[in-house]
Amino acid sequence: MDLRELRKISFEFRRISSDMLNSISDDNNAYLIKFRKFIDDTKIIKDYIDSKVKYSTIDWSKSFIEEDCGFKSVITPTNQNDHIKAMYDYLLVMTDRNKSLNGEAFDFHLGRCKVNERIQFYLNRVFLPLVHYINDFLIEEMLSVDEKK
Repeated sequence: MDLRELRKISFEFRRISSDMLNSISDDNNAYLIKFRKFIDDTKIIKDYIDSKVKYSTIDWSKSFIEEDCGFKSVITPTNQNDHIKAMYDYLLVMTDRNKSLNGEAFDFHLGRCKVNERIQFYLNRVFLPLVHYINDFLIEEMLSVDEKK
């Protein structure tokens, strides 16, 4: 893949991930679905995800999202492959089942805050690291292509 194509993918990914991270109540999980679709439809990103998840057996429901006293919290795995797999598997559940973004966000205890703030906190807590991993990977790929010139 050439540098121009990688830049285009990186730009599109940053735009789509920004839309997802800035979702509001009215959006429900439309941007989360678009985020997943972009990952699954973009071969270089999907190959990267697949290369990480194949080395992990983590179950997100037992080791990533923890429920205590009726509220959920995120337990961040220390292993990068486990972390990527947990986030991606949870993304699949959220989008395959068309789960309510509002409902999921409200399961995380944040005290008193506005609905949209709660949703954005939830998305940042759960999916922002996945965005960072993918962005870092795309930058590394662009640097690699640029060095080969």
